[in-house]
Amino acid sequence: MRLLYLLVVGILSVILAAIAVFGEGLVRTHGGDLLVVIWLYALIRLVTMMPKALAAVLTLIVAFGIEFGQVIDLAGQLGLGEGRGARLALGNTYDPLDLVAYTLGVGLAFILDRALSSAR
Repeated sequence: MRLLYLLVVGILSVILAAIAVFGEGLVRTHGGDLLVVIWLYALIRLVTMMPKALAAVLTLIVAFGIEFGQVIDLAGQLGLGEGRGARLALGNTYDPLDLVAYTLGVGLAFILDRALSSAR
């Protein structure tokens, strides 16, 4: 199963990099948000022995925390406001629809993980 998580992290890393460079509109905004939480969930499952449900909750906490950090300009508060990498990772504009994308992405990751685990 760990190999599957590694594969998901690798493939999504490439897709997310392509979205960051070439993506526009809905694909760049909400599509990337949906995929990044699947990537984060798979990364957590790859590097920890954390149960699926806890990994899903942690993923949502991190994603929501970053999104709510945009309300207070967390990147700017941390002195990272000018860094492109920080802006890419922490974002710069709060959008409540991102919370929907995060929730859908984590739900999808969790459901697929459970389905694949029970299929073995």
